[in-house]
Amino acid sequence: MAKKPPIGERRDQARAEPSPAYLERRAQLLKAASEVFRRKGLQATSINDIVTEFGGDRASVYYYFPSKEAIFHEVVEAVITEMVEAAEALAAADRPVAERLQLFIEGAFDAFERHYPYQYIYIQEDLSRVRRSESASARRLLVLGGRYEAAILGVVREGVASGELRRDIDPHLFTLAILGASNWSHRWFRPGGRLPGIEIGREFAGYLLRGAVSPSLEHVP
Repeated sequence: MAKKPPIGERRDQARAEPSPAYLERRAQLLKAASEVFRRKGLQATSINDIVTEFGGDRASVYYYFPSKEAIFHEVVEAVITEMVEAAEALAAADRPVAERLQLFIEGAFDAFERHYPYQYIYIQEDLSRVRRSESASARRLLVLGGRYEAAILGVVREGVASGELRRDIDPHLFTLAILGASNWSHRWFRPGGRLPGIEIGREFAGYLLRGAVSPSLEHVP
C-alpha cells in the first residue's frame, strides 16, 4: 500500500488547487472556529475545541490549517483588510469632514454585522498577544490596525485644521473615542436585534459629532 504524503504536503497541494468541496468545507471550519474563539478567546481555545465544534477529528482540522493561530489570522485578516481599504478610500474622498467621520462609524457597524463575529474576535483579543507573535500574519494584522487608525486620525486632524471641527479638540483623543465607541460594541452587539448595524452606527455618529462639529457649521450629522 502506498504511503500517504505528510499532512502538511497534502494541505499545500489542496490549497494550490482547491476544489469547490474543499473551499466549502474550509469555510465551514472557519465559521466553527470563529464561534469557539468568540466564546473562549484565542488563548483558551484548543484544537480539540475546534474539532468538537467542526466535527471530524484533529487530522481533518490540520488538513486545512497547521495551527489554531493560523485559523485565527485567516478568520480576521480578510475582513480587517476590507475595512481598512474602505476607510482609506473614505479618508481620501472629497466630502465634508463630519460626513466622512459619520460614514466611518456607520461603515464599522455595518461591517461588524455583515461579517459577524469575525472582527469582534480580533477586537476582543488582547492585542499585546498579537504583538508578541513573530508570524507574518500577526505583523500584517498590526499594520492593518495602524492603517485604520491613521485613516480616521488624518480626517480628524484635517477637520480641526480647517475649522470644520472644534479647534480645541485633541485629534488623538477624539480618534480613540471613535474607535472605543465602535469597538466596545463587541460586548453587546448581535445581528438581528432591534436596529441593524448601520443604523446603530448612525446613532453613535450623531452622539459623537454633535459635540465635535464647529458651532459655526449648520450641518451636524
